[in-house]
Amino acid sequence: MTKNPRNRPAFQRHAVSLTSLILVLVLIPPVLLIPAGIAWLWQQGWMLWWLGIGAVLTLTGYLIALWMRRSARPDTADTPDAEEPPVTPANDDWSPQDLDAWAVVQRLARETDKSILASQTLLLQRARVVIEAVAAEYYPKHEDPVWNFTLPEALLLTERVSQRLRLVLSDHVPAAQMFQVGQLMRLWQVRSSSMKYYKGAKLAYRFVRLVNPLSALLAEAREKILDVAMDSTSSYLRQKGARIWVEEVGRASIELYSGRLQIHTRSLSDLAAAEIQTTPPPGPVQVWVGGQVNVGKSSLVNALLQEARAAVDALPMTDGRDRYQLTDEHGEALAILTDAPGLTRVQDASWWGEHCAQADCILWVVAAHRADRHLDHHALRSIHDWFEAHPDRTRPPILLVISHVDRLSPAREWNPPYDLDRRDEPKARSIGEALEAIAEDLDAREEDLVPVRLDQGADGYNLDLLQALVEEAIEQAKPGRARRLQLMSKQHNWSVIVEQARSAGRFIKRAITR
Repeated sequence: MTKNPRNRPAFQRHAVSLTSLILVLVLIPPVLLIPAGIAWLWQQGWMLWWLGIGAVLTLTGYLIALWMRRSARPDTADTPDAEEPPVTPANDDWSPQDLDAWAVVQRLARETDKSILASQTLLLQRARVVIEAVAAEYYPKHEDPVWNFTLPEALLLTERVSQRLRLVLSDHVPAAQMFQVGQLMRLWQVRSSSMKYYKGAKLAYRFVRLVNPLSALLAEAREKILDVAMDSTSSYLRQKGARIWVEEVGRASIELYSGRLQIHTRSLSDLAAAEIQTTPPPGPVQVWVGGQVNVGKSSLVNALLQEARAAVDALPMTDGRDRYQLTDEHGEALAILTDAPGLTRVQDASWWGEHCAQADCILWVVAAHRADRHLDHHALRSIHDWFEAHPDRTRPPILLVISHVDRLSPAREWNPPYDLDRRDEPKARSIGEALEAIAEDLDAREEDLVPVRLDQGADGYNLDLLQALVEEAIEQAKPGRARRLQLMSKQHNWSVIVEQARSAGRFIKRAITR
């Protein structure tokens, strides 16, 4: 039954009139101050001084506003800078494919006009353009890639966006928790009718100022100056708001079409537990140690573990993949070290291209005194090519450990530390030249090469630097590991499907028996 508007309380039926009355009562005191202040200045003989100072300040403000307007040229004022960084940065765990999609979003954000904020229709149209562009990045061969997501993904995306919006309201909107939706709706309804009363009050105020024409002229000029300044600021903020809109839509689209929302939590936990039972995802990073035979891979593992756990001998003894757990000072698992079989032929190098998908970080050992690096180059190229062919995966950090630097010429000299920047000593020159040659042969950067000596235990050369760089590489590898587990968990888990079918059957049975 619809209630009669006449039955509502009086204050609701006359809300606009009461609001206008309140505004008038509040404005009366400051309005009366204008003629009283002018009379006081006249009595004190300060009227001319006040007018002169006001004129100088107004002229100064006008010149500044004129400069601002001339600086804001039509061809650049409303066009975002092509080099302007994004309002929000890309996520650390994004793959190359995600970054390519983000680049498309940034291009669309730069091309977006600020006028879209004034229209809900334009906002939705721009959002659709962004969604279609991102979907096309992930499914370029599909005729209609927009719909390539599941219903649970859409619901989860809605939940995440709602959570983010709730946090924004709670953190940035004062007293957001104090207003009900009905109150906001009533304020919006009286907004248009209240504006005419505001304009009428402002017109009356301008007429009152005409008591002193010169003062009124200065006030009008001051308002014009403020309008110019506020217009420039408002234009910037609207352009920034348009970019934020496009970026947030693009970020949500990347989460949707990259498959991150398709992950089943139980599957992700099972995958992590399969690699190590004690740590939840993302868990310890999988660090693989590779290189040719007899280059010091096992010695490197021992140096990192700070105990002799890998077999070390003149003959290669790691014909299989041996795994060790690397822990921190508190006993928490940092990484799982996998000592891979040493390379002896090209087929072994190709093996890395087939199995590198299981690695989150790679430590590649190269002997400084050996020139036969074609197997190393082939293996590293196989790893690079595999990740190039799989842009949805993040390429693992690769640290090149250069062993046996003590065997470089002069072989009898060993008196570290060595300054590899100045290279005043013969051994330092040999080490520096070896690093340059290895970097060239393996298409690597010299800063990714670490010269070490591994046969002296804890006192080995450069082990402190090696430990620090390995820990840094492990930190860099964590987003890639999380992404690897996410993609693995996307594979259909038939046990989960069977459990869902059983649950549906029990629900139907209960519904029938009621």
